[in-house]
Amino acid sequence: MSPLADRGPHRVTVVTGVDRSVVTVTGDMDLDHVDALNSALLGACADPGAPQRVVVDLTRLAFCDSAGLNALLRARALCESNGRSLILVGPGPQFMRLLSITGADLLFNLGVPGPGDAGDGTARATP
Repeated sequence: MSPLADRGPHRVTVVTGVDRSVVTVTGDMDLDHVDALNSALLGACADPGAPQRVVVDLTRLAFCDSAGLNALLRARALCESNGRSLILVGPGPQFMRLLSITGADLLFNLGVPGPGDAGDGTARATP
């Protein structure tokens, strides 16, 4: 484990609503913390009966390295192969720079959190 691995809470939560699964990432998403993200995204993108829309809430993401980006790229492909959509909401400057440098900004649907897109238990169908 790297010396930076203990810099704060690192958590991945999933809230499943009627029309979307919201995966919220808190803290750093790096090699030391990516397993929880991979697991959450696998369920949201591939579980039978899961909603067709997967929202990844990045508003609480402090840092992301290539391991976190690769998890999101795999999730994008998995969602696509299962007829689901993946949207990243609330990305910060560091993550946007990572996307831009790698060219991945052209691959993802990016947005701002809307009603039900916060991973705080408020996920609900939008009228």
